Amino acid sequence: MRPRTSTKRRVAAALATVAAATLIMTGCAGSSGASSSSRYLNVYSGNPGNLTDNFNPFVADVAYGANGAVLGAVYEPLFYFNSAKNEKPHPWLGTEYTVSPDGLTYTVTLRDGVKWQDGKPFSAADVAYTYNLLKQKPELNLYGLKIADAKAVDDTHVTITLSQPDYPNEYRLLGLTFIVPEHIWKSIPDPAKTTNQKPVGTGAFDFGQFTPQSVTLTANKDYYQQGQPAIPGIRLVTSTGNAAALNSLNAGQIDWAGIALQDVQKSFVDKDKKYNKYTSIPADIKVLMPNLSKAPFNDLAFRQALSLSIDRDAIIKQAFGGTDTPANPTSLLQPRDEAYIPAQYQGKTLDQNIDKAKKTLTDAGYTYDGSGNLLGKDKQPVKFKITTVTGYTDTITADQLLVQDFQKIGIQATPEELSLGAYSTARQNGTFDLLDDRIPTGPNPFQQFSDSLDSAKTAPVGTAANANFVRFSDPKVDALIAQAGGTNDPATLTTAYQALGTYFAENQPYIILSQNGAVTTYRDQYFTGMPTPDNLWATPSNWLSGNIGYIAKSLKPVK
Repeated sequence: MRPRTSTKRRVAAALATVAAATLIMTGCAGSSGASSSSRYLNVYSGNPGNLTDNFNPFVADVAYGANGAVLGAVYEPLFYFNSAKNEKPHPWLGTEYTVSPDGLTYTVTLRDGVKWQDGKPFSAADVAYTYNLLKQKPELNLYGLKIADAKAVDDTHVTITLSQPDYPNEYRLLGLTFIVPEHIWKSIPDPAKTTNQKPVGTGAFDFGQFTPQSVTLTANKDYYQQGQPAIPGIRLVTSTGNAAALNSLNAGQIDWAGIALQDVQKSFVDKDKKYNKYTSIPADIKVLMPNLSKAPFNDLAFRQALSLSIDRDAIIKQAFGGTDTPANPTSLLQPRDEAYIPAQYQGKTLDQNIDKAKKTLTDAGYTYDGSGNLLGKDKQPVKFKITTVTGYTDTITADQLLVQDFQKIGIQATPEELSLGAYSTARQNGTFDLLDDRIPTGPNPFQQFSDSLDSAKTAPVGTAANANFVRFSDPKVDALIAQAGGTNDPATLTTAYQALGTYFAENQPYIILSQNGAVTTYRDQYFTGMPTPDNLWATPSNWLSGNIGYIAKSLKPVK
């Protein structure tokens, strides 16, 4: 890998919107004559194909998939963390919290007068029950929270005790954990297997109706925040893919989405300059996920050669709309994490170098046959699949370009498209060669390093993992992650993040493609109040589960 200095600092695209036929089928008001006061907020799920009738907030495929948007509107966490800004968390079910000096005990003050959507009172007992449930059933603990105990002090105060300090994971502890009603969940025999088809939460929107093409949510008339929600409901819809999605977006039949566009100005904003708007913020890192459990991906030299063969500029321009940013080899976001990037990697990205890639391979014991095909150490031609989701036109295009790049070093790669469900299953179970995916992040680098490298979050091949899908494991890295999680000292945290970033750059457990941004498209013809570039009061990305409920409850119909 030869780094180069980056001069571009532009942000990237993420997801898509919905087909017109689907919206017509679900009774969506899309014409300019529609009544704003009665019009539901139409949101694209971000995932092609049918929705599943499962709203269990403790199941990875649900929480990370299309239905996560439903979870974020029906259920609520204790606080809202705005990853678009470096600011304190916003009150939600909780109003304030303190942390003990040893970092082990969180004392949270809760709102008074909150009710569950079935009319039952909400209290600290529900909060304690939720966290204790995660402790008692590790299979439900999606984020690896280090919970030792949770206790209701009284109706509006709860303490959450950890087994070890976990400061950088507060985002997940307090901001991504949805609180569930004890009076319902305590009667469920196996919470990990329930599909929870009629979710009951404290959120601003009640669960309405489900079809494989859409889910409707209706305004919670008894919501505890006065004047919210002002809109009558939300309709979550699906699409067949990005092409149909863009048509529906420009037809005005969707209000809020993110879509991977070749040119957001030309293909969306210019189509209706009065109503079509977008925001963009740095988001995460787009990567290829190699299956480290098998050859040749378990060979560092092979991964280095793959990385050296990639023309990232072409992929950014042709597949990712020209708006992605070249990524830092450490995987740390630029400019957000500049303070954590080691000196030798500051301002660096990744170059294509075919000659060096070939030399890296031959130096490591790989050979070439008479036709220029790369032979593995077993003397067999190197062949593998690059897998993405059907309908993801940006990654499909990227994979076609990657096939051409890999051919330049003698590798026969085949692009593969799977349904979202099949893709998720293969990723979780480790039954893949190379996935075109991304490493999610949070308000700080801890989540991306923890999710991608923590051995406690992976699982043997054939067993579902909630994160670390590549099956990476290194005790030294685990120790660095524990060091980062166990301190609130800035100097110690910087040392840990720099070491993790250096390891990532030198060992390439994931092959970086680009720095992904979040381009969120929306129309303000019927609703006002969306976060704007000048006022990012919340993270506008509608594919992050907590954002939809937090933002939608504050929107107002156009009068």
